[in-house]
Amino acid sequence: MMRPWLRGMYRLSRASVRLRFPIATTAPADLLRFRRQWRQFRRMGGIVSFSDIAPILSETEPQSGGGHYFYQDTWALRRLAEFSPGEHHDFGSRLDGFAAQATAICAVIYYDIRPPKFVLPRFDFHRADLRALSLPNESLASVSCLHVAEHIGLGRYGDELDPEGTKKACRELERIISPNGQLLFSMPIGAERVEFNAQRIWHPLRPISQFGKLELQEFSVVSDDNVFLENARPEDFSTQKYACGLYRFRRR
Repeated sequence: MMRPWLRGMYRLSRASVRLRFPIATTAPADLLRFRRQWRQFRRMGGIVSFSDIAPILSETEPQSGGGHYFYQDTWALRRLAEFSPGEHHDFGSRLDGFAAQATAICAVIYYDIRPPKFVLPRFDFHRADLRALSLPNESLASVSCLHVAEHIGLGRYGDELDPEGTKKACRELERIISPNGQLLFSMPIGAERVEFNAQRIWHPLRPISQFGKLELQEFSVVSDDNVFLENARPEDFSTQKYACGLYRFRRR
């Protein structure tokens, strides 16, 4: 068994290993603050042995927020609640965000090539390749695919290589939306390029033309400056480097 003082030193060293620039530049002062507070806590009657310390040196600043997934998931959950379907179908969106949180609104059928490692009430998994779905035409009323389509065909998640992967995924999503159905879709937008094997970035008008049989109801965006803008104009973001376009489509 590890000696108590050695265990304490190990836990102290782990705190330093987890630090990243620029936080790491404040580590000496943060360690001194931790030592001072630990001693003060013990003088106040708190019982904490050195072997059980667990220094957290980087959480005294104001709470963080923002970013693509933060704004995207909040936006999509609001739109889903407004649409209020009895059942929602999601294709590969983030499990520890929108896909799981949507079960608080309605039952969720989730499709991906990789099965989840958890079980949730009102959450059902189906293995599927978004390039070729075994679903009837115009069969689903409520669909989402958030920050997913840009990855398809690049091999990042164990999928087959396919230069047309994103286009094929969009065609399938368009095909399965029922009359008056809603599609929530997002992907990186800006100057077009492929960053192999991470993602594709499309011009912000391209998803609109790709889903030509659907009607655009809303375009919102998370800009390069990490600003969330609702009901924006897609053409205003064509020179962005890596923004997130949020699209809400309906089939008439």
